[in-house]
Amino acid sequence: MKRIISVLLCICTLAVLISGCAQNDTVTNDTDAEDRQMNKGLLLYVGYWGYSGGRYAVPTDDQLKQILEVTDEIILVPTAIYNCYTDPETGEEKQVITNDIIDSMPADWVGNPSVLENLKSTYKSIASGPILAGYNISDYVEDATTLGNRLVELDPDVKLWYSTPSAAQLTALTHLFADSWVQLVDEVKAALDPEVWEKNVYGFYYSDEDIVTYEYAKFDPSKPEENFDNPDVYAMRQVSDKVHSYDKSFIWIPYSSDTNGSTYENLGYVANKTDIFDAVIIQPSYFFDKSLTSNTKIIRDCVEQQAVVDKNGDIIGETKTSDTVIGWEMEIDATELEDDETAADRYQAYVDDFKDFVGIYPTAYYASVVTETIDVIDRIAEFYALGPQETESVASSEVDDSVDMQIILPVAIGGGVVILAAVSVTVVLLIKKRR
Repeated sequence: MKRIISVLLCICTLAVLISGCAQNDTVTNDTDAEDRQMNKGLLLYVGYWGYSGGRYAVPTDDQLKQILEVTDEIILVPTAIYNCYTDPETGEEKQVITNDIIDSMPADWVGNPSVLENLKSTYKSIASGPILAGYNISDYVEDATTLGNRLVELDPDVKLWYSTPSAAQLTALTHLFADSWVQLVDEVKAALDPEVWEKNVYGFYYSDEDIVTYEYAKFDPSKPEENFDNPDVYAMRQVSDKVHSYDKSFIWIPYSSDTNGSTYENLGYVANKTDIFDAVIIQPSYFFDKSLTSNTKIIRDCVEQQAVVDKNGDIIGETKTSDTVIGWEMEIDATELEDDETAADRYQAYVDDFKDFVGIYPTAYYASVVTETIDVIDRIAEFYALGPQETESVASSEVDDSVDMQIILPVAIGGGVVILAAVSVTVVLLIKKRR
């Protein structure tokens, strides 16, 4: 009898395994794509915040543990312009922007050539701090990977997104940073243990939060494959190509602010017409600007339609042709909550409008510096708890070894073919609990 049971079990198991192999590629790809989505992100500042050597406070282990109890999806974000990089071939440190480069800007780099000379003066003023500070992208890589490694030590399954630095208001010169940002991706990879790179690094984040045009830069909606003739989109695409070459995800969290303006329209074209980003997580901006009363509803509409839409609900560019997933950013600030009695109501608008999307579409929290993030960590936990929760699979309870059990083998479904392997036998089993 035992021999018959063993033969039947082997036959059924083999059938299931064959079916699983036939559909293995599809299942793996779908799972990978889903796993790379940011469902419960949190922005965590790291590195320099100004140009006098000031750095963001390094989180304590206790602070990191509190954060990891709420989410294991962390974006390690710099805010300063890192104007230097080290040439990998010569070892020589180079600057991206110099006054000579600004002086030699050609007219066709800007949106309105008639403002070129004034723009040069403006850019020299903006770039003076970054040029003097001389921050190297390797500085960010060291700070961010050190913090990332600490997070991995505290939670071996933590999901990390590293980041490009910003070009700030140097709009028409953003394309000049592209090579150093592409190099940054390789530097992060080289700095990390290969296992951490493969297991814990889920992707990268593009930290410039807008595509400003006006008189500063051109943007041609009819040329998505040519980066819309825009320097910022050019840099986005260069980094995207590098990130995707390593099979990592690339995300962007642009602000919406004036949903009637060209900056919002530009982000719509990038999200709707290109696959530069795997996810675009839009800032409603309402928490910090009480005049933007309709923004959470507009961004909710974007998430529902899975396309960036205008205030009337119309898709920017008429149709969405990209695979980019649209999400929303949660915005909260402990100081704002304390100083403005209406801030709590504005935050509640986010909760009300986005609670149905938790765990379904990508999102991330902006909660200021780490100390203020800890001050509102309970609110973040409450919101993320509204979504589907991970549950631990527990096997059947222990049963007495004299209990008769019926064994039903799995149903394997793939490619429209159903393989049913089932056998009913009476056996004596000792079942052990698993966790």
